[in-house]
Amino acid sequence: MSYEGIANTIRSRFKTLIAEVQSLPIQYDNQDFKIPDNRLWARCNIKFGESRQVSIGGGASGNRFRHVGLLMVQLFQPLDRGDKAALALADGIAGTFRGVTVSGVTFRTP
Repeated sequence: MSYEGIANTIRSRFKTLIAEVQSLPIQYDNQDFKIPDNRLWARCNIKFGESRQVSIGGGASGNRFRHVGLLMVQLFQPLDRGDKAALALADGIAGTFRGVTVSGVTFRTP
C-alpha cells in the first residue's frame, strides 16, 4: 500500500469515528486551520518511520513490505477547564485504534 493510501485510511477512521462523533475540530497535516477560542480541539499527525521487507514472494502476491509509523493526536483544552474532557477523549481515541486492522493498516497498542 502507498503512503497516501495508508494516510487516507488513518485519517478516514479518525474523522468518521472520532471527529464527526465528537464534533471535534481537527487540524490535519499541512492544513490551514483556525484554532478555536473556547473549545477542545485536536491536531492529528502521521509520522512514517522504518520500512522493511517482511516476506520473499513467489506466486501472485510477490514480496511484502511493512511500513511502520506513528499516529500522534494532540488534544488542546482551553485554560482553566481542567483536563477531564481531554483525558476522556484520549481514552476513546486509544480504544478506537487499539489492536485493529482496517483496509490493510494494522494499529497496535496506543
